[in-house]
Amino acid sequence: MNLTFLIPVKLESEDRVRNLKTILTYLLTKFDAKVLVQEQDTTNKFTKLIMPYLTKRFGVISHRFQYFFDKQNTNYFHKTKILNDLLLKSDTEIVCNYDVDALFPETTYTNAYQAIKDNQCDVVYPYGCGIYQKAVTYKQETFDKFLNSDLDVQSLDKYATISNSTIGWCQFVRRENYIKSFMMNENFHAWGPEDCEFYYRLSFLGNRIGRVNDYVYHLDHSRTNDSWFSNPLWRGNVELWNWLQTQSKENFLNYYRNQDYVKRRMKNVSI
Repeated sequence: MNLTFLIPVKLESEDRVRNLKTILTYLLTKFDAKVLVQEQDTTNKFTKLIMPYLTKRFGVISHRFQYFFDKQNTNYFHKTKILNDLLLKSDTEIVCNYDVDALFPETTYTNAYQAIKDNQCDVVYPYGCGIYQKAVTYKQETFDKFLNSDLDVQSLDKYATISNSTIGWCQFVRRENYIKSFMMNENFHAWGPEDCEFYYRLSFLGNRIGRVNDYVYHLDHSRTNDSWFSNPLWRGNVELWNWLQTQSKENFLNYYRNQDYVKRRMKNVSI
């Protein structure tokens, strides 16, 4: 597959560790795609908490997998920056923004990938909009059973409840379009409406957006300021999102063309 999964990580809890082990096992087992992980934190936890498991599970880690550490110099997890770091480290035709807590049936990934590969779409959200979330109670016992099974995601149905879904979790994107659409907006800090703005911007700039109307399996996890409305920077994120929606296309483009992160990253970009 001409595809790279881009995974931003902060291992702030035991359930995040379980979830990351789960998705890495699934992605590296099921797909011939590249997987890039970038951890942002004050200290490197991945090497101690994740790497021994991967080595035991897979032996020598595949050349398809790369890990990066970004020392956190802010008081928040800067997901948008990490995704841009990983985007520019990738070299495949298609990339996939991938949250550490999301799983999908195997055919969902291939259908989303193929829709872009066949030039039907530039972006694919691999789940429906509506009641397409299966919120999974994912405790240690369930984790152990799943990791020692054939990794059939639908086996998690017995631990799931149906909930709503919109535009977070995961997006397959044609890399060239992603970069030309100004990447992720790094002015969104910690948790907030960055996923809403990304969807809006991709559509506003003329990208063809599709969906695979299947379920996202959302593995449960604890919430911190980096993943909930308690984020102290939430208000500023919302104000930026609201302002961007009022702009004409000309003003919108001028705003993005003049962003420092865009100017800096576009100097050496390869598309």
